[in-house]
Amino acid sequence: MGHASPEITIKQIERFDLRVPRYTSYPPVPNWQMEFTPEDHISELKKISNSRDPLSIYAHIPFCVRRCLFCACNVLITKRKDRVERYLKFITQEITRTAGYLNPRNEVIQLHFGGGTPTHLTPDQLHHLLTKLNDEFDILSDAEISIEVHPSVTSYKQLDILRDFNFNRLSLGVQDFDHNVQDRLNRHQTYDETKDLIDYARNIGFEGINIDLIYGLPYQSIKGLQKTLNQVNTISPDRIALYSYAHFPKIFRHHRTIPLEVIATGSEKLNLFLQARQSFLENEYQQIGFDHFAKKDDDLWESFKHKTLRRNFMGYTTKSGTDLIAFGWSGISELQTSYAQNSKDMSEYEQLVEKYGTATIKGHLLSEEDMIRKEVIMNLLCLGVLDYNTITKKYGEKSQPIIEIAETIFPDFEEIGFIQRKNGGWQNTPKGNIFARILASNFDVNYEQSKHLFSRSV
Repeated sequence: MGHASPEITIKQIERFDLRVPRYTSYPPVPNWQMEFTPEDHISELKKISNSRDPLSIYAHIPFCVRRCLFCACNVLITKRKDRVERYLKFITQEITRTAGYLNPRNEVIQLHFGGGTPTHLTPDQLHHLLTKLNDEFDILSDAEISIEVHPSVTSYKQLDILRDFNFNRLSLGVQDFDHNVQDRLNRHQTYDETKDLIDYARNIGFEGINIDLIYGLPYQSIKGLQKTLNQVNTISPDRIALYSYAHFPKIFRHHRTIPLEVIATGSEKLNLFLQARQSFLENEYQQIGFDHFAKKDDDLWESFKHKTLRRNFMGYTTKSGTDLIAFGWSGISELQTSYAQNSKDMSEYEQLVEKYGTATIKGHLLSEEDMIRKEVIMNLLCLGVLDYNTITKKYGEKSQPIIEIAETIFPDFEEIGFIQRKNGGWQNTPKGNIFARILASNFDVNYEQSKHLFSRSV
């Protein structure tokens, strides 16, 4: 995944700027079954309870004080403390009951708080929730423990509490420092307050700093983005996620307030991505997958080099093979052979937790074919390779249909410089990494019938 500057033609953008899944799971969420019940998820949890592998845990804190107009996350806007207190009552109940289903398995190698804005919780609320998690699970000394924060609602006292509970990685959604973009999208976050918070976090022992940016934001410009990139490089985070803006006015009512003419598309949007990519490569970041960049001493780059990098609902992860247990409203769990999503209706979430201890409303049991296709898709997205020897050794003749698809389709992609043959298989080129979701979609049996549900590849 080198530093070569890919030459992408307008014709290729027009051909491949398609709606395609981000593949944080396979099959993607729209292809899961509504008839997957809390009892089904509990049954799967009990099946994995005797494994000796440590777990990965995700806790969803959905609250924000205001709505950012570009947002497509599962969030609830509130300033009411009683709503948060009520939520904590149910998520702690879910944690306790789920820990019981997993007993005796309780070691944790990765813990992540996402949202929303997890630091919407007061210091006391944070302390209470973290105490509960530590009571029920054994969070290992070498675990990656991370949280998403917003500088304008995060205090030094909250960071002190997080360090007391051994949090070691901080993730900040910057998106764009451009004041014009922020003002128009109801996002308020200055460079100075962001840098001050990061400086304090580093001083008290946070070892990893992640920054999220979005390219193609409404009102974004080449000039404004360049200023943001210069500021981000001054902060020098350990990892950068560079996400594509996805516009879904039919799903998110607040997206309807944004005029279409201020949203970059096609080559204009791709140029914003290439501008950011070039800036990071010039500042000694390594590109990982299609939208992440990391320093050479960061665990993400180490994981990529050692071929343990994987992708899940938290993005790229260094902890491959662990079962991910999600807590909270809308949370998604990923076990070795199944997925399960909690309800997005708060009342239903509470009722299900009260009755079952988990709030599953949909999910998917992976067939052996799903598992083969999932591995192939994840390897293309995470490592940029499709290795025939690996899948043949693991799945025998059942891997043959995958090889046939690759041999039928990939020569055409080879001609346009997206992929090249390597060691009895295929490897993405730098250009192919940018369009890796397109390459991966060829192995998705549901893609054609559901592609209208996803964001564009550029």
